Amino acid sequence: MGKITNQYNNRITPGSVAVSGAKGFFALLWKTISTVLMVLLISGSIVAVAMCIYLYSLASQPTGINLASEKLQQTSFLYIYNDDNKPVEYQRLHGSENRVWVSLDKIPKAMADAQIAIEDKRYYEHSGVDWVRTAGAIINLGSESSYGGSTITQQLIKNITGDNEVSITRKLTEIFKALNLEKEYTKDEILEAYLNIVNYGSGCQGVQAAANLYFAKDINECSVAECAAIAGITQNPAAYNPLIYPEDNKERRDTVIEAMYDQGMLTKDEYDQAKKESESLKFVGYENNKKEQENEAKKEKYGDDYLSNWYVEAALRDLQDELTKELNISSETASNKIYSGGLKIYLAMDLEFQQYCEKYIQDMSTPYDPNCELAVVMTDLQGRVLATVGGREKKSQMLVWDRANVAELQPGSSIKPLIVYPLAIEKNKYNYSSMVKDQPIDDWRQDSYGNWIAGPDNVYGSYLGEITLPDAIERSSNATAAQTMELVGPKNAYNQAINKMYFRHLSTEDANNLGALSLGGLNGGVTVREMATAYQYMGNGGKVYDSYTYYYVEDASGNVIIDHRDQIPIQAYSSQTATIMNRELNYNVVHNNPAHTSAGEAKIYGWDILGKTGTTDGGKDHWFCGLSPYATCAVWTGYDTPSSLSQSSFSVAVNIFHDLMEKYLSDKKSKEYTLDETLEKHEYCASTGLLAGSYCSATFTGYYKKDHVPEYCSGYHTNYNYSGYSSESYNNYSNSYGDYNDDDDDSSDSSSSDDSSDDYSSEDTSDDYTSDSDTSGGDTSDGDTSGGDTSGGDTSGGDTSGGDTSGGDTSGGDTSGGDTSGGDTSGGDTSGGDTAVVVQ
Repeated sequence: MGKITNQYNNRITPGSVAVSGAKGFFALLWKTISTVLMVLLISGSIVAVAMCIYLYSLASQPTGINLASEKLQQTSFLYIYNDDNKPVEYQRLHGSENRVWVSLDKIPKAMADAQIAIEDKRYYEHSGVDWVRTAGAIINLGSESSYGGSTITQQLIKNITGDNEVSITRKLTEIFKALNLEKEYTKDEILEAYLNIVNYGSGCQGVQAAANLYFAKDINECSVAECAAIAGITQNPAAYNPLIYPEDNKERRDTVIEAMYDQGMLTKDEYDQAKKESESLKFVGYENNKKEQENEAKKEKYGDDYLSNWYVEAALRDLQDELTKELNISSETASNKIYSGGLKIYLAMDLEFQQYCEKYIQDMSTPYDPNCELAVVMTDLQGRVLATVGGREKKSQMLVWDRANVAELQPGSSIKPLIVYPLAIEKNKYNYSSMVKDQPIDDWRQDSYGNWIAGPDNVYGSYLGEITLPDAIERSSNATAAQTMELVGPKNAYNQAINKMYFRHLSTEDANNLGALSLGGLNGGVTVREMATAYQYMGNGGKVYDSYTYYYVEDASGNVIIDHRDQIPIQAYSSQTATIMNRELNYNVVHNNPAHTSAGEAKIYGWDILGKTGTTDGGKDHWFCGLSPYATCAVWTGYDTPSSLSQSSFSVAVNIFHDLMEKYLSDKKSKEYTLDETLEKHEYCASTGLLAGSYCSATFTGYYKKDHVPEYCSGYHTNYNYSGYSSESYNNYSNSYGDYNDDDDDSSDSSSSDDSSDDYSSEDTSDDYTSDSDTSGGDTSDGDTSGGDTSGGDTSGGDTSGGDTSGGDTSGGDTSGGDTSGGDTSGGDTSGGDTAVVVQ
């Protein structure tokens, strides 16, 4: 019988379906989970790789921190010399940070221990990061807890970079920088930088500045309690500032002292002593700071301008210029170096005399010109600037207009003893008493129609034909100065001025102008300081030292980077020429006729004073420049916007010279000039300039080179008329041309001509630099001159009192002198400097 299949044999029961569904669910779940895990694994791997790459990049980045350069961000110091010739601190200079770098070996161990105890007790054990503290800091990130994990190394990085962002990224960057920094520097180097850079409140960067402010002492003099007080500030400089919150600082410093004791840095006795001192610790601060007290005492003694006087500003300006040049850096970089380079600047200032000069100028009465300005510079005969005053106002701030060191002015006749006359003597064109031409130059300038007009005019309204060189200087003859310029050549004069006399503000046009360096009517200009500098040569054997306001400068490491102490001077003229010009200006002062100039008012009892006046067109600038055996002095009076001074103010400059020089010499030992011994000393005839004969009634003493001694005078000159030129011979030239004469007549009214006259720009005179011959043709001046003013009449018989006279009256003859200088221009192109420039 066949087998019968049960149709229900393959029937799926509910139980079997349930089992099968469970298996499928778990299989799907596993597949999903495994997929997610795989994705997570892959993603995690990618993230891990990316994180490793990121962390590696952080770890590989250089720190970008140069601790050596951080030492350069320091407070600079100005020093002056006391009566014992010892340098003493005078002033501090700093930018936004007051920092004085101190090496670790000069910082007391208690200071370093206090900082380590409170900020990073495992400092010498870790490699830049304290991982235990770091983990705690990460856990507390974003909470209100003040728990910090930064080590000293990390804090240093934060102070240098200024990065205070609260983030994991910043923290990671800081961590790797700390690890790398400890590979680049030793622990001691990092700790030294920390103690000199970190903020200790009240603008103090570093422990030295903090010790100076809070305790008026250096950090190496601080006790344990004082070190603890300083160390405790760093966690929160505002909250723990002892000058503002003394009680909070006490609580904090006690915590520091206890930490030092707990970590074995203090013995029980040291701990007890520190705690006892902490109970009554006194802070000084600004009001009672010893240095501030000294400053206040000096302010009381010398005036409120003590910290910002004219000298300091001039010195800082000089230093900025010199650093720019010597280091080949920008002016801005040089300024930053001055204020944050930790420089030590040893000023050449005579502090008491500087303050005396400033007070004197402030109190100077000029009733006829109450608003005129005054400027003065005094130097010794080796270039040291003793004092400088750039204006009559009381100086209470920096960066004010300095008329002594910055303003480019017209010097008038005060330039005459510096260039034309000594050059003529140097080239043997003149001897001491040569008869020189007081005659006009035919082709002096051109009028608006192109016609040549003779000149220059003399202020006394005439020409004397020929006079002795001493009388030409004493009368301040413009014509003689111009004639002499033709002898020496304006290009020679220009090269002498810029290459040997330190005139830095002339224009190249002054090299082609007969009147520029002979009468002082410049296209460029001169400073008061340049004039004081140039006058040195007559007192030191023909040398000119570049003037300086600081002896030397050290960098933060104590290396001398600028030094003026052993300056090599320029031999501007021979010692013989210098001595001859020295005696010429002695004659100018001692035998001065007050109807000519006011030079005689410079006399100081017991001293051999030399000097020369100078007045520009219309009396707009008035000068007196001169010297004693100790110092030179140049004085300028005038207006910032050129305007005529009253005639009654013409003696102000010489009076200032007299009073300041007299004050300076008041405590000096008697001294005479060292004159050249190779010169021969002879009496000469005042009428002929020849050696005096037995019939010569008016004689003076002259100084002569051995191979340039004049012949003897015959004595037949009773009615000598200056080579045939009478006082009326050239009156037709008087006041017949514009403004190019130097009005150096201090005694006469100043009737200046129109300042708006034509600007007479001339062609080059055919002068060759290597030639001693005369230039052909007259050169016209840039700038105007007024014809000058006469003071009328002839003066006979100048006084012979004083000096090297052999009795009798001078036959100096007539009219009150004075010269006029051209133009009121200032500025112009600067030329010259420290490298030789030759104009041909």
